[in-house]
Amino acid sequence: MIPRSFRLNRSDIEWVLKKGESFAVDLFIVKFLKEKLQDSSPHFSVIVSAKLSAKAVERNRLRRKIFEAIRLNILNQNKLPFKIVIIPKKKALKSDYQDLEKSTKDFAQMLTKKLNG
Repeated sequence: MIPRSFRLNRSDIEWVLKKGESFAVDLFIVKFLKEKLQDSSPHFSVIVSAKLSAKAVERNRLRRKIFEAIRLNILNQNKLPFKIVIIPKKKALKSDYQDLEKSTKDFAQMLTKKLNG
């Protein structure tokens, strides 16, 4: 799990979902909003709908895997001044950790391009 200081609160999640831009990678839909401070660190939230699975165990396991991929691949390396909401697709439930990690790296590269371009 990522530290609480890198997670979004409910009002920020609603704001990003309402006003943010979005794009899709293989396993996720990513909604993001640029923060006002350039040197700020990224803030994340993962929303796993009950439509994906009726079992809370499966939804929570997927959420933990995604947060772990974010912690290992994004928080330690990148300075992305974004508020990011990740919405997994149905096939993310059946994918293994390496696929989730690859999709995480893919959306981090796309956000870096948005920041620089």
